[in-house]
Amino acid sequence: MTFKPIPSPDRWHALLVVLGLALLDVIVGRAIMTRPIDGLSFLLAFWILISLGAAVYLAYRGLCAFTLEYWVTRDGVTVVWGASRQIVPMARIRRIQRGARPDGPNRLWPWHWPYTERRRLLAAKVGVVNSYATRPLSEQIILVTDHESYGLSPADPEQFLAALQARYALGPARPLALELRRPPLWTWGLWRDRSAQVLILAGLMLVLAMFGALTFRFPELPPDVPLHFDVRGIPDRIAAKSGLFALPIIGLIAWLANLVIGIVLYRRAQPGAAYLLWGSVVVVSAVAGLALLSLMR
Repeated sequence: MTFKPIPSPDRWHALLVVLGLALLDVIVGRAIMTRPIDGLSFLLAFWILISLGAAVYLAYRGLCAFTLEYWVTRDGVTVVWGASRQIVPMARIRRIQRGARPDGPNRLWPWHWPYTERRRLLAAKVGVVNSYATRPLSEQIILVTDHESYGLSPADPEQFLAALQARYALGPARPLALELRRPPLWTWGLWRDRSAQVLILAGLMLVLAMFGALTFRFPELPPDVPLHFDVRGIPDRIAAKSGLFALPIIGLIAWLANLVIGIVLYRRAQPGAAYLLWGSVVVVSAVAGLALLSLMR
């Protein structure tokens, strides 16, 4: 039997925010294309990069909010949150209670929105509550297990409890495990590997630093600059200053290529080779950055 949660306007607000960010990014993108290259151009482009990441996150969480529902069978309760399935076997439910008093700080962070109640909370006499609800903890129906508890907010709580009681009386038809089923992408070990994340982000930050340094310095550079020097240190190639963008662009292409190849190697249980690729981007980007600074003098 399927139960929907108490409706929340957050999902529609999230959709409006995503559309607003997309429209703003189009306006900012057009402004970048029509203005001279300078530091402000880089800041505007950086804004687009950050806002796109935020829009993707809000779109994902908003989509999950639209799909939130509770399935009640004789075997257990399944909570649907996007492509994830939280399974709570009937045999693992020790008791059901209406609401709980928050315990501890239970700090609310900006990334908890939309659906700010979709998070882990600490409740008095219950412990950790994995909340899949649209209402505060005090208004939730809490399934208490030995592992952790689960907070729900069905639109018809009386019918939900009646269905739960009726199916509990029937007994389970097959045993279920208490588990969270996620899409394969979400289970990658890369999400928990701090060393890999540091190497990947360090390479990206160096590439962005090259773009930033060049765009801020670009208006002050002469129209033509030396791009290559012979063994005696005499410039043997002079071209338009826009040619300096070749270095950060090459760095970006190298970062993207090594990121993809490194992920493939990591997935094939070759983390050492992946670290080597991602680390080489950091070294190459640092050398390219020094060369760029030298050319901009």
